[in-house]
Amino acid sequence: MRRLLKLACLIALAWSASISVSAATATGPCRLIDPSTCSDARALARANGFVQALSHFAGDAKASYFSTDRSVSSQALSAFGGTAEDVVALADKRYLFSACPSRECGGAAAAIVLNEFGQIEGMAFSSFHCETGCEDYRHVDIYMRKDGQDDAVLAALKAWGTSDKLRKTLSRQDADQGIDTRMNVHLLP
Repeated sequence: MRRLLKLACLIALAWSASISVSAATATGPCRLIDPSTCSDARALARANGFVQALSHFAGDAKASYFSTDRSVSSQALSAFGGTAEDVVALADKRYLFSACPSRECGGAAAAIVLNEFGQIEGMAFSSFHCETGCEDYRHVDIYMRKDGQDDAVLAALKAWGTSDKLRKTLSRQDADQGIDTRMNVHLLP
């Protein structure tokens, strides 16, 4: 009888442990191929394959958002290494990730939209265009593929770029006057 009781306890313990392991696996590390597993942009930036996907999406494009004449992908990575907001689930199983560079937000930030399979559908930067010096007014620059433009993704990135949450990070509120005239969409090949 004791042996049966011990055996039953061991089976129950093993079964309980297997449930814990499978539950941990389901919510495990951030995986690019399933963005719903990623809590924020910092986690996404560390996901296997993200740097390559970002470089592939942005190609050779260069800009001066946070640094002068750097690749768009390196500037996005710079932002995603800083303070990150929680992921925002969008319609159609899309996810918006955003963060600001580690040195300071102050209206400078980046956002990216991925579909349920981890494919980048659009990216945006909120910056002061820093060529030789930074401008006084904030810009929002959105990147999308020429053959993959989607109105919902564009609307989500525009809403992020003009959100109150992002505006509250500005040190000067007048830096946003006329932001609609400084919102540009760049189409990538």
